[in-house]
Amino acid sequence: MRIAVLFLLTVLITTTGCKRKAQTAVPDKPYPSLADQHAALQKLSRKPAPRVLDSANMIANLQYLSSDAAGGRRPGTEGHSLALTRVINEMRKAGVDSFGNSIIQQFAGKVVNGTNAGSNVIGRVTGTANPDKYIVVSGHYDHLGKTPAGEIFHGADDNASGTAALLALAKYFRNHPVKYSLVFVAFDREESGLEGAHAFVQQFIPANQIDVLININMDMIARSDKNELFASGIFHYPALAYLVEQNRSNTTLDLLMGHDTGSQTDDWTMQSDHAAFHAKKIPFLYFGVEDHPDYHKVTDTFEKINLGRYVEAGNLVALVIQSVK
Repeated sequence: MRIAVLFLLTVLITTTGCKRKAQTAVPDKPYPSLADQHAALQKLSRKPAPRVLDSANMIANLQYLSSDAAGGRRPGTEGHSLALTRVINEMRKAGVDSFGNSIIQQFAGKVVNGTNAGSNVIGRVTGTANPDKYIVVSGHYDHLGKTPAGEIFHGADDNASGTAALLALAKYFRNHPVKYSLVFVAFDREESGLEGAHAFVQQFIPANQIDVLININMDMIARSDKNELFASGIFHYPALAYLVEQNRSNTTLDLLMGHDTGSQTDDWTMQSDHAAFHAKKIPFLYFGVEDHPDYHKVTDTFEKINLGRYVEAGNLVALVIQSVK
């Protein structure tokens, strides 16, 4: 979920759920208007992103995480525990390394369902040329749980989609490393205030002396009736525009820059885990779709996902990771 977040100077946060709306305007700089971007895309000869990820495994993880068994993945529930176990097992199967003796970062958050325990799942792949510089790839695996009547918030797009893609990316890059080291983080407790992301940025990064070049965050990448995927963050970090510009012809999705300025509902800067990195002035690129009719509803189900577009989005993110200079 993208959450509206107000950051104080002490980086204390207060969060409330936020219904995002379609983009109404973008600044003249550092990128063109949305209309001009669409016009430019119409002139491009485009091809699908190379299918480098294990699509079957990615889809299977998406289906499980959004299943009745996972129960909405709210902390303190059996469904959350099952989702955590799935993420841990898949990260281990990917063969990624750990920092120290565990791939789990435990932290304390707000009390939810009688517990304040949080667990981030973290894997590492060492870079081939610059191992001391890191790209952090992230997505949150928690969600809203159930309604008072017992209906499940399945959270297929929000954010089983980002978590399953994250696991597929970890599996691929374990065998195809890039020049920078990669950290793959499945964040917990995003829905309760980006707690896992803040624990990672404020505790894990300094403890492990990680020099982060960029955070690439995925939250809701599977549902766009308009075939769009936004890369948000370039308003704040214009130097990252090349990652979008050089990959637009390498995807059948409409890859757009935006949603990083304007009104609170239109600006996604503080609305997902990348906000914790931005608060520390770490550049981010956030991939997500605009809200759809099932956003934060029990109808955000696996059956509503366009699997072809979802697979395309995951492979596009792989291209972006490979493109980081």
